[in-house]
Amino acid sequence: MQGKLLMTLRFHSGINGNSINLMLLFDTHAWWWVINEPERLSQNACELVSAMPINQRAIASISIWEFVMMVTRRRIFLRISPEEWLDHAIYKTGITVLHLTPKIALDSCNLPGKFHKDPADRIIVATARIHKAKLITKDQKIIDYPDVETVW
Repeated sequence: MQGKLLMTLRFHSGINGNSINLMLLFDTHAWWWVINEPERLSQNACELVSAMPINQRAIASISIWEFVMMVTRRRIFLRISPEEWLDHAIYKTGITVLHLTPKIALDSCNLPGKFHKDPADRIIVATARIHKAKLITKDQKIIDYPDVETVW
């Protein structure tokens, strides 16, 4: 499972045969787990990740910042430098980094309904919404939010 990071779902229409590709977006903890501790992923998440091509797996750019903050605050311990880990976790695995855009920023500040105030979570949720991605997360606050599709 190590190094397997993103997936695509293909839905085929019975009417005209068109297919729609959906992206899988990893919440920051799920990104860390899929690379370093895949046993922490749910069976459902593991199966979904395994079924998806790498070019359909993504992280929001804010997850890179969250990762560096966790290392800086000693919530994550590495045997290699953060730069080396990021090089592996992004470039060598082929995961897509979805960058913050004006549309994502606007959505993160105007999420429908009630959602907590954590800016990183808001950006990750908005990124999933704008890209119409399934969000892999164990975060119950995000799972309970009805305006984003989650997988766990």
